[in-house]
Amino acid sequence: MTKIIGILNLTLDSFSDGGMYYDLDSAKKHVSDMISQGADIIDLGAESTRSGFTDIDEDIQINTLLPVVDFINDNYKIPISIDTRSSKVAMAFENYNIQFINDVSSGLHDSNMLNAVSRLGCGFIMTHMPREHKEGKIKVFDNIVNEISEYFIERINSCNKAGIKTEKLIIDPGIGFGKSGEDNIKLLNSIQSLKKVHNHICIGSSNKKYSSRLFENIQTKEDLKIANLATFATSTLSDATYLRVHDVELTKDTVQVINKAQSLI
Repeated sequence: MTKIIGILNLTLDSFSDGGMYYDLDSAKKHVSDMISQGADIIDLGAESTRSGFTDIDEDIQINTLLPVVDFINDNYKIPISIDTRSSKVAMAFENYNIQFINDVSSGLHDSNMLNAVSRLGCGFIMTHMPREHKEGKIKVFDNIVNEISEYFIERINSCNKAGIKTEKLIIDPGIGFGKSGEDNIKLLNSIQSLKKVHNHICIGSSNKKYSSRLFENIQTKEDLKIANLATFATSTLSDATYLRVHDVELTKDTVQVINKAQSLI
């Protein structure tokens, strides 16, 4: 069954919700809301990964994340994911009951990350994010599905060599990360193909204008909800393991309706 990862961006410049939950009270309320709406995992990040993003100091990330992690652990029993490219940030939570590290660089930004994840013994979410994304550009692929498949085969092998078990790995094709609209659509239509590379797949298409052709009439973030609904539905029907989302309630309803319909077939 597809599980829902609720996103909490503790940033000032994230594309979808930068600044909305940067203060601690707002962050706590949003966490509580997502849990009550049915989130299976809470993903916390203190560094934006929007197109052309800039690095955030590791100590700032740690100090931003710590009080929210403490709040969750003190009040709820729900898996926590730390969204960071830094092994220092990851290891800062060694004693904080963290179940996942979510690294959009797949361990390539920080040469110590794979060893850190191995030591933590937690799950590891790896995203395909070409360097062009950080430069605010779009990468040109000859065959995006084949290239991403080869990318993750190499990353999984590297993780295994570092002592990370295959069952601990989750791959995310990186919808909207340095990719053209056409290539994003190809990826959303190729989840089953990617599952042949690795069975645990996360789709993070939430609130992204990943196709100018499809979204040319969309003007506001509220307008994106219909697009979200469609991608959540198709990803669930393609048996994605996780959906990483901003709107937990909408996604939960979508997943439950699909699961109920499939049980009646």
